[in-house]
Amino acid sequence: MKDTRPVSPCIEQTQKDIEAYYRNAEIGQIAVVRHTQHHMLFYRVSEIESRDPPCIYVRNGGAFYMKSGKSRYHPTGQTTLVVPTDEVLAWAKEHPQGELGYSVFRSTGLFGR
Repeated sequence: MKDTRPVSPCIEQTQKDIEAYYRNAEIGQIAVVRHTQHHMLFYRVSEIESRDPPCIYVRNGGAFYMKSGKSRYHPTGQTTLVVPTDEVLAWAKEHPQGELGYSVFRSTGLFGR
């Protein structure tokens, strides 16, 4: 069975992409926090408020590890940083309240096993 849900615009981003952006980002630059709770995809576009390696602080978004983009306080949770690409920013503008039914992971092809 193939997953036919639409995919999130950040689905191709790797940990290396996220680390490269946030390690080099300056205070005041755009930061995007991805929330995926309850089958909902939501991006909060904000800005970097401060830096204290290994963490970066997002205005009204919390603290995140630069290397992984994971939340400092809930690293196994469903709130992470993503790179603010044109696609991510356009999607966030088009879906300001988020959207249901988007896949944030590529199918591994293990359905039906």
